[in-house]
Amino acid sequence: MKNSIYKNRMVLKTLLIFFTGIVLVSCSDDILDKQPLDAISESAVFNDPTFLQNYVYNSYNGIRPPWKPGTGGYIGLTDIAVAEETHNSASGIREYLAGNLTPDNVTDFTNMWNEEFDYLRRINVFFEQTEDSDIDKGQLDPMTGEMHFIRAWIYFDLSRIYGGVPIITKSFKLDDESFDIARNTYDEVAQFVVDECNLSIELLDGIDAVPGKVSKGAAMALKARMLLYMASPLNNPTNDQAKWQAAAVATKAVIDAGYSLHPTHEDLFLQPLKSDEIIFGKSFTTGNRIPDWGYNYDFWPAGFDARQRLCPTQTFVNMFQMDNGEYPYLEDGITVNPASGYDPQDPNVNRDPRYYSYIIYPGAGPMSIIDGAKSTTRLYEFWEDANPNPDNNPPYQNPNKVDKFNGQELFDFGRDSQTYWIKGLTPFFYRINTGYTFKKLLDFSGPRASFDFDYNQVVIYMRLAEFYLNYAEIQMALGNEDVAREYINKVRKRPSVNMPDITSSGTELEREYKSERAVELHLEDSRFFDLMRWKDAPGKVDLGPIRGLTSVTMDWTGAKEGDPLGTLHYTYGEISGPDPRAPWPGDFYYLFPIPKEEIQRSNNTLEQNPGY
Repeated sequence: MKNSIYKNRMVLKTLLIFFTGIVLVSCSDDILDKQPLDAISESAVFNDPTFLQNYVYNSYNGIRPPWKPGTGGYIGLTDIAVAEETHNSASGIREYLAGNLTPDNVTDFTNMWNEEFDYLRRINVFFEQTEDSDIDKGQLDPMTGEMHFIRAWIYFDLSRIYGGVPIITKSFKLDDESFDIARNTYDEVAQFVVDECNLSIELLDGIDAVPGKVSKGAAMALKARMLLYMASPLNNPTNDQAKWQAAAVATKAVIDAGYSLHPTHEDLFLQPLKSDEIIFGKSFTTGNRIPDWGYNYDFWPAGFDARQRLCPTQTFVNMFQMDNGEYPYLEDGITVNPASGYDPQDPNVNRDPRYYSYIIYPGAGPMSIIDGAKSTTRLYEFWEDANPNPDNNPPYQNPNKVDKFNGQELFDFGRDSQTYWIKGLTPFFYRINTGYTFKKLLDFSGPRASFDFDYNQVVIYMRLAEFYLNYAEIQMALGNEDVAREYINKVRKRPSVNMPDITSSGTELEREYKSERAVELHLEDSRFFDLMRWKDAPGKVDLGPIRGLTSVTMDWTGAKEGDPLGTLHYTYGEISGPDPRAPWPGDFYYLFPIPKEEIQRSNNTLEQNPGY
């Protein structure tokens, strides 16, 4: 364990040298004259407010980004998204889906334990070194509040992945007698998070909120989120109502803190950070943008020179209601809801406005997409068009509709591209395509991937809409369905959405709440952990097989010059490409195993999670 959780304090010197490059542009001349920049002492860092603030900023990197593990985060493990096959193999996702996650292979999937305890060590060094600091209290207290928040966030994230973990509040030195530290219980870790948030709230009280920095509101929100997790079925098996009450008080405090829903939902994830709704988020510059060119690289629609690593499932698409407030399908996902007015052969009309903002579906557009030789303004086809006719010039009947090798009738649209890809006539083809693409986090103002383009995306960690939904869930647990409906409907009444109020109760209200939460918060590091804390995997949420569009063809009969589309024909069914999802292995799978090497390094002081 001394090689991972409790690293040599000498690593700090490397970290201090690294800071010189960070703080160079912000240091005043008198500071720069004090000593060579390649030899900043530990004392200088912890007694100079500029250097120290940059030490704090570096610690923000301990807040796991929502796209780890792998772009898209954990959502590819849920019912609403599926990850491309080679991506699964590379990131260890395949082992999880197959029910084969073990202490031996968990680090292939996520290196959370090692990475996060390393940041906790750095944070503990901060507290030790600033205990008797000469820095003015008005400058030091806000930084200390930020560090309490970051430590709380890391422990919150560790607790929802592993359950109880060791609470470490001091750094370790080479001459310490033992590194064999036992795990704390989940309840102890959760209470530690709450206590850290309370310290952060106190220290940041009266400090003006700055977009991208930890604020009092952010600390209040993290506390409320932790209390919700503590009250949830996974961690509250007796349904202790006092835990729900505590979550209610903390969540209502966030709601009453002065935030408001941004009037439009389409631009929430584009710069600048929308400080009216976003409680804690992060923007980027050309120097620190999301790795691999950002979400564009992995969510970019296939057919526009892209690999499209992550796709929405038909299950998720079906969660978007019609604009009359009815679901297109009944709960089985196959039988059309007769009250909805939905037509499976005309599926993209009269839907929740968020559907058009968040999902790219066959025929969507026209979209102006800048990328490579295929850059053009055209409708979305979910595989590369084998015989493009971008100007829609006559004849509309494609002369190459019949494959001369097998006589099969082909169309200028959709999955006929598989045939042409096999022959090497189209450049991109991926086996997992469900027919849909996520649109929520894409930035089409520039190319798919370029080191030279300053992309506009932001990362949102917490925003008001989540806490409206959290409060609704808490009120359902407390038996107050009227209040629950009120807060769900607040989200639905955002001016750019304006969906009908929900009026359901009981199990139907629960279904509508969970669907609403999936629609509103997808790709925000929520769905996977929601399913876990709800204990919704076995028998409640169907994690497989994956369903989507198995065929989309276009009939140009009757089309006139200038018509953007002929008549589309849709076939729905199981998608054969993704790695098969094994039956739920058992309730032990609600938590991940502790890496085997960490158990060994602790001389077996750490106890493994049950079932592994």
